[in-house]
Amino acid sequence: MKQFLTKNKTSLLLIAMIFIAGLLRFYNLNWGVPFYFHPDERNIASAVSQLRFPEQMNPHFFAYGSFPMYTIYFSGILMNFFSNFKFPISNFQFQMINAISFEQAILMSRFFSAVLSVLLIPLFYLIGKALKDKNTGLLAAFLGASSVGFIQFAHFGTFEMWLTFFSLLLFYFVYNIALTGKLQWMVLSGIIMSMLLSIKVSSAVLLPLAPFAVFFYELKYATRAKKKKALLISVAASFLLIFLSASTALLFSPYALLDFQSFRSTIIYESSVALGTLSVFYTQGFYDIPFPNVFQLVHIYPFLLNPLLTVVLPIAMITVLYQGLTKKDTGMLLVLIFFSILFFSQSFFFAKWTRYIVPTLPFAYVTIAIFFSSPIKNKRLYFFMIGIFVFSVIYTLSFLIVVYTREDTRIAANKWAKKNIPQHAQMLSEVYDLGILPFNNNFPSITLFDFYNLDKNAQKKSELNMQLQTTDYIILPSQRILKNRLINSKRYPDGNRFYKSLFNGSLGFQKVYETPCDLLCKLVYIENPVFSLEETTSVFDRPTVYIFKKIK
Repeated sequence: MKQFLTKNKTSLLLIAMIFIAGLLRFYNLNWGVPFYFHPDERNIASAVSQLRFPEQMNPHFFAYGSFPMYTIYFSGILMNFFSNFKFPISNFQFQMINAISFEQAILMSRFFSAVLSVLLIPLFYLIGKALKDKNTGLLAAFLGASSVGFIQFAHFGTFEMWLTFFSLLLFYFVYNIALTGKLQWMVLSGIIMSMLLSIKVSSAVLLPLAPFAVFFYELKYATRAKKKKALLISVAASFLLIFLSASTALLFSPYALLDFQSFRSTIIYESSVALGTLSVFYTQGFYDIPFPNVFQLVHIYPFLLNPLLTVVLPIAMITVLYQGLTKKDTGMLLVLIFFSILFFSQSFFFAKWTRYIVPTLPFAYVTIAIFFSSPIKNKRLYFFMIGIFVFSVIYTLSFLIVVYTREDTRIAANKWAKKNIPQHAQMLSEVYDLGILPFNNNFPSITLFDFYNLDKNAQKKSELNMQLQTTDYIILPSQRILKNRLINSKRYPDGNRFYKSLFNGSLGFQKVYETPCDLLCKLVYIENPVFSLEETTSVFDRPTVYIFKKIK
């Protein structure tokens, strides 16, 4: 009876965590409607909305793989079919259900992000239980359920949650290969690996892990007489596994081969941007960053994990590494290997966007769960651990309140402007920022100026001076340009001069509006939402908007 109650208690706790995770991820999933401010969402939705089965299935967009796009597309047309049409279907009706709209594509992609984010929770429990015990599984599930990183990216119709879920699932299968060496786990690993490759090509860094597990199993369990033969078999099986994964990936992303020229061009472009060999406007904030692998610990993990868990993470990793080596624990070491491969394969890139780090979060949480599930005899450490979990809940709820229960900051700024600024006032704003979209509905005289190239083009300076003479208001829809210019005066002297003079009033403009940041906001964004964190932690869903009025 006691065993039954204990088992029931564990199940109820896990179900409760899954339910709460679902609430946190699906709440206000349609944020930003009808403007859809996230640029990656818009690119994906544009690719999906122009698909037509069977005549047009080339997404013409290869920054990501086609597997998620096809899933979103076919799910959308199934939803259209069951919600709007009855048998018999006319040719006209078929043409209508054969496509999904831009808006549908965005909302459907967010739906899948949220679903995959929720599915992580039972997977955390399974892995934690397999690695150590039920308590570890529940701790890992709790950390995953309350993760700000997972909640935020569940609300984005991008593919980070796809990568994260399938990376963790791959770990589970690879771990079972290392334990049992069974063919079924090898096959499943190959299938998941092919899915990962068809979500994003950079997932290829995980390709060696399943073969490594095969090699490890054969090395550990084969007899001395058969060890050489076993190793040869494992090497052959490894090459076969890699080949099958790569070739099967083409089934999910066929146009990577059928439209190879476009695919190749995209990969070259994206690689050049990530490595910094191609200068583009949206990576200008990553110049002159010292200590590339420290940047994530200071400016990304404190937001995705929370500040206290970020402090705990290095301690947990050292402890788990020590335990893994002394106990020869395959699972513990494999968790750290997965984390290291995913982290270091991205952290040395020139571009250090938050989204690159999201797939490392499951392995960070599992490591922390293993660390905390060890017996704690010191009462102070026990209360410290409880304090960390309480803080995690407060931090998560603060994020939810600040970002999803309140009006979008760009829409709120537009409403203020509508009440306080004449409709035909001459406005100046920044180019390439979707945050200006709400203002376009109310103010017909908005000029977008390319502040990104102010330091590269002498003509831009004279153009700006002329523009300022006729400008009544300046709108900065986010902190994306001003932050980089204010903190990097050497690289951007003209931009630095402009934004400094704008903020101190010497340009002849006075700040009349700034997105407010209360105590909860300061907690979520580590005191300052503009300067404390990597810009993409907030620039898509809660940017700081500034409005300046000419006073001279």
